[in-house]
Amino acid sequence: MIIESVAAATAAISTINNLVKQVNETGSGVQQVMGMISDFGEGLTEFELNRTSSTFKPLTQSELFTITRLRKQQERYWKDLSDLLVALDPELLEEFRRAKGEQDQRRKEHMELMAKKRKERERLIQQLMAGGVTLVVGGGLAFGLLLLIIKAFT
Repeated sequence: MIIESVAAATAAISTINNLVKQVNETGSGVQQVMGMISDFGEGLTEFELNRTSSTFKPLTQSELFTITRLRKQQERYWKDLSDLLVALDPELLEEFRRAKGEQDQRRKEHMELMAKKRKERERLIQQLMAGGVTLVVGGGLAFGLLLLIIKAFT
């Protein structure tokens, strides 16, 4: 599931909400809901990382708040689904918990990797700025020295 905006994420969570209600009423479609919640979580994580690391269009405070709210709703749906699976299919519940743990671990690793890359990028920018300033100052001094030498011999 590709999430391109906070509005799309909100619409997706609304769809998931309707499916969770349907599963609660009928008891069928659990795997479809599990897949949608997983896809939603991965899409939201990807969207958040892309926009957080974007130089041109970073997340606004309102969008950050909405993403946090959507993550809480996602967690609530995972809990509802987990409670439902206790009665319907304990084996599927164990698989669900294992998959959820793996997903959380992958998200944590991805966030750590992105933080590391951001720090490396900031360090590179800082080094380039220092090199640029050194080049400009050194070039200015060299040019001034060259002018003094030319004036001394003319």
